Amino acid sequence: MLMSVPLSLRQALCSALLVCTAAHAGLWEDGYADYQRKDYARAVAKWQIVAETGDRDAQSLLGLMHFAGQGTPQSYPNAIIWLRKAASQGEPKAQFKLGSMYANGQGFTRDYQKAVMWFLIAESSGHPETSKPLKKASAELSEADLVVARRWAKTCIKREFQNCE
Repeated sequence: MLMSVPLSLRQALCSALLVCTAAHAGLWEDGYADYQRKDYARAVAKWQIVAETGDRDAQSLLGLMHFAGQGTPQSYPNAIIWLRKAASQGEPKAQFKLGSMYANGQGFTRDYQKAVMWFLIAESSGHPETSKPLKKASAELSEADLVVARRWAKTCIKREFQNCE
């Protein structure tokens, strides 16, 4: 199909894509430099642009910054929005943070089943620190509730992190 597009238009599209990719990388790196200087508001502004393009790492960082109130007013609802976007793309830190928020009742009613589900999902995505909080949240559940949480996690993983809640 792309071959039916005139060569000059294909070249223009490729050039635009390269410019956008370079701009995306530049904003990401500039945001990181701002973050290192503790200029969180500037980092948030730059990462917001990158996150809106669908970048899961920027979405996760924005979620964490909204959670902590770094460079933006502290907001669990905004944290949840960005963390869910990143988690649905398999980003382990976002999946882990959602589990922590459920376990601690931060932005959600405390829900150990959902916490266990998200910790298991984060573990499957390679998050290295799930063992202790997973064990702690699991201890709060009956065996039947734990079986349900495991089934939810398995279904979420099978669906490639879509429609997990």
